Amino acid sequence: MASRRKFDFEFKERVLRFAETNSGEKTARHFNIDAKRVRDWKKQREELLLADRRRARLTGGGRKKLSVELERRLAEWISSMKEEHCRVSRNMIKKKALEIYPSVSDGGKTFVASTGWLQKFLERNATTFRHPVTLTEQLSAKLVSFVDHIGKTVRSRGILEKDIIVMDETALCFDVVYPTSGENPQTTRGRKESHLTVVLAAKADGTKLRPYVAFRGADEEMAVLRQQISGAVLTTSANGFMNDTLTADWLQRVLGRFNMEPRLLVWDSYRCHISGTTRAELKRGYDITTAVIPRGCAKHIQATDVMWNQPFKRSLQDAYERWVAGVADKEYTAAGYLKLPARRLLVDWVIAAWDGLDEDLIRESFKVCGLSVKSDGSEDDLIRCFGDGQPCARGREALARLRQQSAESRRDEDNQ
Repeated sequence: MASRRKFDFEFKERVLRFAETNSGEKTARHFNIDAKRVRDWKKQREELLLADRRRARLTGGGRKKLSVELERRLAEWISSMKEEHCRVSRNMIKKKALEIYPSVSDGGKTFVASTGWLQKFLERNATTFRHPVTLTEQLSAKLVSFVDHIGKTVRSRGILEKDIIVMDETALCFDVVYPTSGENPQTTRGRKESHLTVVLAAKADGTKLRPYVAFRGADEEMAVLRQQISGAVLTTSANGFMNDTLTADWLQRVLGRFNMEPRLLVWDSYRCHISGTTRAELKRGYDITTAVIPRGCAKHIQATDVMWNQPFKRSLQDAYERWVAGVADKEYTAAGYLKLPARRLLVDWVIAAWDGLDEDLIRESFKVCGLSVKSDGSEDDLIRCFGDGQPCARGREALARLRQQSAESRRDEDNQ
């Protein structure tokens, strides 16, 4: 029976070096060994290159103690970073491994922290790094990232409070009114009609831009109303909703291209906000940076959702109910149904409701949503979604860490 061949580490290293530029089969033929052995050694490449040359085998079934200690400490570092909700990239892991290596090295071969080693390391430790991420944690991470992004954008571009703008669309619905045998018509909730969209926009200093009202159809009537009304910008679309064309129209007629200073426009991920057509329009001399609120986050950091819409819509509903209860400006269908209010009346209600929104409330909404808070963190306690008792309360600590990291990076850059 032939004796089993033994290979020292120098031989294995020569095999691995040869295999870097040749196939496994060619390497096996060149060194007169079987291809499986070559594959096994390639899997153990980093451990073999770090190994003690006086031994013929890897300790512990294929892994050297040095490598185990390196990976243990690296895994602990990654886990601690994740617990603090800090992002850990592949490059960060490689740099940290190189940082740890000298403290565990016995003076053997230099550690490279190659991409191949990193992939194997991640595969070996997949179970260790895997932990359940709740929906709240995901939401909190997105909110923190967005607020931090806003602060960095405002700081880097030198954007003033008067040039931070929030814009949002809201569709208006009114309860259908059925005929009754009594003196007063009956308002029935649950079945509603909507034939217009209102676009509201304001600045962090409390300035309110003109409301933009899009009706369904009625082009001829709109032409007449535009001559009569200056407190709102009126337009039409096939379905009464915003689209790419109307978004460009809003940018031109409400926001305007000319401004002495750079601006920041905050809006949600509605399709006409992020379309190629809209991006192209924004490149036509606006000097505007847009910040798109991540999906699922609008109700937490969109100023309209958090503070504007409720009082605005309540004012409209109050006006509508007063109209229903009154006798003026009404028309009925042949079946006795009360028709929706005239478009001129609806526009008057929209203008009055928007004018009635207090400027202090507008300014507060930007703070509450983290859109105009100071980037040094001194006003982070004003951000409502990170407040005590809120599901994302831990986000305030995560945001503070990000702000501190940014401050340290700026100091390092200043010292260079």
